[in-house]
Amino acid sequence: MQQRRSQNSWIVCGVIALVLVCGGAVAFFGGVGLLAYIGGQATATPEMAVRVPEAGETPNPAELPAAAVATIAPGDTAGVPYKAVVQIIAFAEIEGKIQPAWTGSGSIISTDGLVLTNAHVVLSDRYYQVDHLVVALTVKPDQQPVPTYVARILQADRQLDIAVIRVETDLDGNPVDRARLNLPTVQMGDSASLSLGDMLTIIGYPSIGGATITLTRGEVAGFTAEGSYGNRAFIKTSATISGGNSGGLAANANGQIIGIPTQLGYGGDDQYVDCRRLVDTNRDGAVDDKDSCVPAGGFINALRPLTLAQPLIDAARRGEVNIKESEKSEQAQAPTEEPSQVVYQDDFSDPNSGWDEETWEAGVVRYQDGEYEMTVKKTSWMVWSNLNEEYSDLAISVDTRVIDPTGGGDYGLICRYQDEDNFYALEVSEDGYFSVWKRDQGETVMISDWEASDAIPVDTPFRIVAVCSGNHLMLGVDGKLLADVTDDSFTNGKFGMLAGTYDKSGLTIGFDNFTVYKP
Repeated sequence: MQQRRSQNSWIVCGVIALVLVCGGAVAFFGGVGLLAYIGGQATATPEMAVRVPEAGETPNPAELPAAAVATIAPGDTAGVPYKAVVQIIAFAEIEGKIQPAWTGSGSIISTDGLVLTNAHVVLSDRYYQVDHLVVALTVKPDQQPVPTYVARILQADRQLDIAVIRVETDLDGNPVDRARLNLPTVQMGDSASLSLGDMLTIIGYPSIGGATITLTRGEVAGFTAEGSYGNRAFIKTSATISGGNSGGLAANANGQIIGIPTQLGYGGDDQYVDCRRLVDTNRDGAVDDKDSCVPAGGFINALRPLTLAQPLIDAARRGEVNIKESEKSEQAQAPTEEPSQVVYQDDFSDPNSGWDEETWEAGVVRYQDGEYEMTVKKTSWMVWSNLNEEYSDLAISVDTRVIDPTGGGDYGLICRYQDEDNFYALEVSEDGYFSVWKRDQGETVMISDWEASDAIPVDTPFRIVAVCSGNHLMLGVDGKLLADVTDDSFTNGKFGMLAGTYDKSGLTIGFDNFTVYKP
C-alpha cells in the first residue's frame, strides 16, 4: 500500500465541533480507502498565561494578567471600535481539570454587558461540556485581552450560529452592578443597506498568529441565500478573516456593527477557522498546549448579517433566556428511499461483488457472514471503501449495525469521491450525533457540524439514507431527516462507506442491503 503524508487537517470539533475556535496536523495514507488522522484540542491561545484551575474552581484573578481599565487614549481608535471587541474563553473539564478549552471573539452591544457572538463559541460540543465563560476586555491593541468577567448565555441559535451572552459576575463570583458597568460598545448598523463594494472592517482575536487583537479590511463581495433566512443569509466579503475571529465584529465604514464572522460560511482563501486541542497528538500522556489543534469549520469569508441577530438581541435585552440547539423539525422526513430507478444493489452475499477486502495495521474491510464489515483497530483512524462506478446524482441507502462498539465511533456514506483529497462524507455516530463534511483539495471542511439527534437509534440496527443531487446533500435515518445542506464543490464521483474511531479503538460496523438509486 503506497503511503502519502500531508500536513492538512481532519476536523474533530463539535467532533467538531466546531469551533470557530480551532489549527492542527494530520496524516493521510493512500491505498484502498485508509485515512489516518491525528486530532487536536482547542484551547485559548498559548500566550494566555492562565493557571489550570481545579474542577469546579473559578479562575483566580490574582493568577490572571493584572487588571486594567478598558479605556483607550483619545485619538487611538480612529473610528475603529476595537475597544468594544472582547475575547471569550470557554472553560471545560479536560482530563479532570477545569481549564480553557477554546476561545472566540465577541462584540459588546450594551453598556450593561450584553455581548454578541457565535453560538458555537459559547455552547458545549460533542466532547466538552462548557463549565463557564470568561469575557476578556480589550485594553490596547498591542496588549493581550484582560480576563475580567464571567458571563452566562441568554440567547443562542445553533442553526444561525448566533448567540448573546451577558456579564454576570467578576472572576471571584461577585455579582456585577450592570447599571454601573458602562462598558464600551459598538453602535448598531443596518446590514440591509449594504451594497456590493462597501468597505468592511473585521476585528477579533485570532487563535493562531498572536494573542492581540487583529484587524483586517475588505469589501462586500456578495450575498448568499439560505432557506427561510432569505437572500441575505450571509454577507460574502473579500476581507481575510483570521481563525479565532469567529463571533467577532464586522463593521461598516462608519464603525457600526453590521455582521458576525461565522463558521457556516465557506470561502477558500486558506484561512483556518479556530481550533481545539482534543487529542494527545505528541503522545506525552497529556492533552495540553503542547499538542496540535485541529481546524474546525473550514474557512471564513462570510458574515451573518445583523438583521438575523436582531431578534436574539431584542430578547436578550428583555432578559429572556432561550437556547435553541436545532431548527430541525421532529416531523421532517428523510430523503426518499424509493426513487424511480435502482442503479446498483448489493446484499454482500457474494464476496466477489467488487468491494475491497484488505487488512492493514489499523483497519480491516471484508465480506463477513452476508455483510460488509469495517473494523478500525487504532484510535483516531478512519477506513473507507468505494466502488469505481461514478454518478453525478444519486441516493444511497444501507442497513447498519454496530458489531463491536467503542462508544463514540462514527460511520456512514461517501458520495462524489474523486480521490482521498476530494469527496463528501455523511455520517452518524454511536452516541447519537451526525455530520456532513468534505475533503476539498486536501482540506477538511464541516458543512454541517456534529450535532445531536434523538432520531438516531442507539444500540439497535437502522438504515442510513444519503442523497447527493445537484448541490444538495441530505442525510437521514429510518425515515427522519437529519441534515439538508448545500455545497457546490463536487458534481460527480464514486460512492462508498466509511467508519472511524476517536479516542477508543476496536470499532466494527456491519453494512447490509446497500442500494443506489437515481433520484
